Amino acid sequence: MTLDERKKRILESIIKDYVESAEPVGSRAIVKKHDLRVSAATVRNEMADLEDMGYLEQPHTSAGRIPSESGFRYYVDCMMERENLVEDEVELLQKILKDNLQDWDEVIQSIGNFLSQVTRYTSFIIVPTVKFDEFKYIQLVPVEKGKAMVIVVTDTGVLMHRRIDIPQSVETKELQSINEVFNRLFARKKFAELRKTDLQSLRDELNQRKKVIDGILEAIENLTENTGEEKVVISGILNMLNEPEFKNLDKLKKILAILEEESVLKALLPEATGDTVDITIGRENRLDDAKEMSIVLAGYKIFGEVGRVGVIGPVRMEYWKAAGTVDSVRTIIDEVLKKHY
Repeated sequence: MTLDERKKRILESIIKDYVESAEPVGSRAIVKKHDLRVSAATVRNEMADLEDMGYLEQPHTSAGRIPSESGFRYYVDCMMERENLVEDEVELLQKILKDNLQDWDEVIQSIGNFLSQVTRYTSFIIVPTVKFDEFKYIQLVPVEKGKAMVIVVTDTGVLMHRRIDIPQSVETKELQSINEVFNRLFARKKFAELRKTDLQSLRDELNQRKKVIDGILEAIENLTENTGEEKVVISGILNMLNEPEFKNLDKLKKILAILEEESVLKALLPEATGDTVDITIGRENRLDDAKEMSIVLAGYKIFGEVGRVGVIGPVRMEYWKAAGTVDSVRTIIDEVLKKHY
């Protein structure tokens, strides 16, 4: 049902005030705070109409109202203007990613931490299964004294580059020699054929260069152990404790149980996720234990596969900020992955 402009403004005012205070909103407070230029009596009549339409609820016998889930849904679908990251926040995230690009795990954790800090909700990132068949080559590149970059290239492209420590006495020519030894074993070899015994035999062969080799092999072992299935990274769980809705211990336990089980969280999320922001509110969620929270998420692409990034919070959520932030972060993830991976 379409609302006229006055009803829209009153609904928006109630949503913004309720999200901020977690308390029912009265007509006098709206008139005073939002300069509606109508009487409190007129606002009360409009609030009664919005309640009859299902967009507001009256939790107590007082005159105060709160938005219903239908009210939040109407606002999200028909009225909301997203608040994307501001320039300073974009620059901060880009710097965080640039500083951690040597390690994909660090990149993901950094994005999750940033998202939970900016929105003040619990964030999640699902890293999809990366499908690749074989190594193309491994490259060891000096970057500064005592540091080198391990670059692993597969049939899908650059899969990993990680900074490792090396002895300062190691010269560029020796790194090139180590490159040649590695590529004799790994080049064009199927991942399924690569076993830890191969890595151990290489350690034995190059034992005299142990520190360099151990750094490279540790990076490769981490790569082979972490690309077999989807990975879920959760950040900002303690943000849940700041929400009045989750002060109830039983409610909090249900939310934490969802966040602690990767399979449960993945089952909760919509199956099809594209590059647009998807919002599920309260009872729209597929699990009964998630009926008192909302999810804002979007998809991102890595090596041809789709991952998901988003936030979880109460139904009383700053959807405008959450949706804008998730969309901004998704865009930056895509840009970083295309440029550096």
